[in-house]
Amino acid sequence: MAITTAILCALGVDAAACPPGAGYGQGSANTTTPALTQPYYPANAHCVEYTVPISVSYNRVNFNFSQWPDNYALEQNLADFTTRPTAAFPGIVNGTVHETATYTVAASFCAPKKPTGKEKTVLLATHGIGPGRAHWNSAYSPDQYNFVQYAVEAGYSVFFYDRIGCGESSKESGYVTQLSTGVAVLQQLAAAVRTGQYTGAVGKPSKLVLMGFSFGSYITHNTIAATPDIADAVVLTAFGANLTVGVNGNGLLRSFVPRVAALSNAQRFGLLDTGYLTWVDKYALIENYFKYPYYDTDAVAYVESIKEAYSIGEFLTFATVPDSSNFTGAVLAITAETDYIVCDGYCPGIFDEPAKTYYKNAKPFVTYLQPDASHHLNFHRNATGAYGVITGFLDANV
Repeated sequence: MAITTAILCALGVDAAACPPGAGYGQGSANTTTPALTQPYYPANAHCVEYTVPISVSYNRVNFNFSQWPDNYALEQNLADFTTRPTAAFPGIVNGTVHETATYTVAASFCAPKKPTGKEKTVLLATHGIGPGRAHWNSAYSPDQYNFVQYAVEAGYSVFFYDRIGCGESSKESGYVTQLSTGVAVLQQLAAAVRTGQYTGAVGKPSKLVLMGFSFGSYITHNTIAATPDIADAVVLTAFGANLTVGVNGNGLLRSFVPRVAALSNAQRFGLLDTGYLTWVDKYALIENYFKYPYYDTDAVAYVESIKEAYSIGEFLTFATVPDSSNFTGAVLAITAETDYIVCDGYCPGIFDEPAKTYYKNAKPFVTYLQPDASHHLNFHRNATGAYGVITGFLDANV
């Protein structure tokens, strides 16, 4: 699909721009209740949509700063957050508070039209900061970038959803939503999916694999650390556990060049409060997520066109990596060799540890570094190479 038509399709502006199987006006076996809402559905899959009601109760970080009214105040806060520690500026955390909330989560479930038995293994995929659930289900050049289509072709089923604050899921304050919010939501979703509540004709899964991208991988890791019996296997993409020389929090807060999302694009983000941010332009996206010259500029344009806002709470809490040694299932940690976000630009020598120690009881724990890519594995030219590593891992270990 050409980039211009892909963007029109992705934004729901023009249904005619979507290819056959894309879900708009398709009177096919994909039709269900609620109606299909995504701009693209793989032709090799039966897909259904769900609106999942959940209630969460969890502890979250209580931030010690005021809400900013505009970009001027935001930029000063970001400067304060990243000032050298020895300056002894006031801390930004003031303990924890207990949070209870009721949300609705918008989700899609896709299973192979030609079942082989592997469709009973369900991948529950959590997106990161950037695209919503379209991260897994690209409407642009799906043969090259669409993970759901690739996984379904390999025989697996995929449940993927919009995180709170993103896409069609419930909205919440950006000063509230954070890593622990995502964990609480994923725990509820995993429990429900495991019983077969939201898996269409596939019914109760025989195996459940938790999968994440970037921030979604940190949600997944923390979920496994807290509730190790919740899944049978784990796939962490664009994830790094080395917080000493890998994740450069101050550098990332600067390189994203954040702006208040609602002030940047009121039409798309106007329902979000000022705690929701977005990077300033496609060049900030490229710096953090892409590696030149291994991407197509049309792919960048597509990712920029479908980006979701992220909360300041998510950004400030994502680099949390507890021990997960109680998990005994199979684990794959895969990221790019030159991942800017989780390895400060170069992963060899710093990627395996401490992740290998944290997952010391996993059977097995496998690491893989994808060449010729950066953080956005799914949107470099060799994306299907990474997908092949993932499905090959599942074939061998699940």
